[in-house]
Amino acid sequence: MAASIFGNETLDISVNDIEALKNKLDYMDRNKLVRSFSKTRDPIELAFEHIDNAPLNKLAHEFLKDIFVDAVCFISKVL
Repeated sequence: MAASIFGNETLDISVNDIEALKNKLDYMDRNKLVRSFSKTRDPIELAFEHIDNAPLNKLAHEFLKDIFVDAVCFISKVL
């Protein structure tokens, strides 16, 4: 028997049974979609991981820079 490009999941379906083949391929697509979403990570989790792995002096520098820019923007709006 020839190897299937879809792996072993479609070997039990006859090519003549188009409806069964369509149902099986639809089922495989849904499972692939669910598996791909289950492997993704939350963006918040990635952000906190980045913060945890960053050196403290870099975080402090970025924090002070952001505060300075915000203060300048606030003062320019008030004046």
